[in-house]
Amino acid sequence: MKSARLERYGRRTQVLAHDRHRRELLVVVSGCLEISSMSSHGRKYVNALLGPGQVAPLVRLLEDVPLPYDYHAHEDSVIVHLPCDAVIAVLDAEPVLWRDVAKLGLQRQRLSIVLLQNQMLNSIHGRVAATLMSLVHFYSGQSQPTPEGDGLPLVRLSQNDLAAMLGLSRQTINKELGRLVDEGAIDMRYKRIRIVDAQRLARIAAGT
Repeated sequence: MKSARLERYGRRTQVLAHDRHRRELLVVVSGCLEISSMSSHGRKYVNALLGPGQVAPLVRLLEDVPLPYDYHAHEDSVIVHLPCDAVIAVLDAEPVLWRDVAKLGLQRQRLSIVLLQNQMLNSIHGRVAATLMSLVHFYSGQSQPTPEGDGLPLVRLSQNDLAAMLGLSRQTINKELGRLVDEGAIDMRYKRIRIVDAQRLARIAAGT
């Protein structure tokens, strides 16, 4: 696509540092894109971690609105920048493609509502489990090879990152992850969480 560009970013590099107001979509080719914000008091909130094949921010296809979040490479990443005007021209030429955009937007909305509901009504243990389930979808995308070679879903993030997503302390996250290990739902390595039993994790997330 004309004007599209591929960029490589080192870990923690801000993706839209110099062109925040440029109307673009960001497509993750490899690595991970962190969507987050920082309060005036230095408190960080992580909204999502997007893995290969994921696209953001979809709202830029509809309106030229200010971005409420910052975008950083969560790890060494390759990102394609697609100008929204060019993408919209393709979608308008083949209107049936807008259906896929709508499906993706509705899917994102559904996951956001589920996470908000969990945050308001679920126990801390259930919230941690539900967030890990959502990360498997958003971050891992498709199952990726693990060092053990078993093909189990893998989420690569630190306990500090998970704490920032849930608004909890690192000590609380450490305790809850330990419980999930004891329950046989996950296994942990350094900055790696392997989903050992997705069905069990889902039951914990649902409070059943």
